[in-house]
Amino acid sequence: MTWQSKTLRYGGTCDVCGKKIAIKEVGWHDAEVKKVRCADCGPPPAEAGGGELSDKRELRPDPVGGSAALREAQSRHDPKWLKGATGEYIMDQSLHKRLNENAIILTDRAVPGTKTNIDHIVVASSGVWIIDSKKWKGKIEYKAESLLSVTMHLYVGGKDRTTALESIYGLVIPVAQIIDDRSVPIHPALAFVEGDWSFKSFPGLLINKPRKHEGVWISPPKMLSEMINQRGPLSADMVRSFGGRLDEALEPR
Repeated sequence: MTWQSKTLRYGGTCDVCGKKIAIKEVGWHDAEVKKVRCADCGPPPAEAGGGELSDKRELRPDPVGGSAALREAQSRHDPKWLKGATGEYIMDQSLHKRLNENAIILTDRAVPGTKTNIDHIVVASSGVWIIDSKKWKGKIEYKAESLLSVTMHLYVGGKDRTTALESIYGLVIPVAQIIDDRSVPIHPALAFVEGDWSFKSFPGLLINKPRKHEGVWISPPKMLSEMINQRGPLSADMVRSFGGRLDEALEPR
């Protein structure tokens, strides 16, 4: 492919971040494959005209989602671990299918100094996303714990699962320490690959607004990917730099 910087006569949609490029706005164009990119994303690194990247580390090969949980399932002979492995695998496939080309996906990474792992980390223009995937059956509800209470809880299949949201900060804080830049948005999310997302439970889903509990998104995979793909403050160089930093600090399991 041969990318050229030019005023785009017909505008278009950036092949990397999905941003709408206005008519006669400067961008990048490849006539051979008929694709355009915005000025911020630019051409692929090999064609960027010698510009230096802020981080040139090659990312390590990533395990398939659910690999570590599958090993635990096999050693423990425990179907609960197999269910968890299945959920991580389905979410891994969803992310690789739906995210923009320049997003960096890190799978099944160990939190330093602990036995805990992070199912999925995504670095994109919209920020750093820390995703815990669940394959829980039943109706998914976000509601007050009683008629007289204003405290919201997450219920799945009638069970109070609010602690699953709160525990995510045990993953968020180590990642924030590695990033070491408070201007970078960090988005924790609990993604349900199964469950009943009925209108009564989550009416906001019909207007593309998943729920958020104390900063943690509650979302099905497709809608979560749409949020990740939104335009944000990180440039393509910043995405590569922070992705490389996290890859170096967080060992694949």
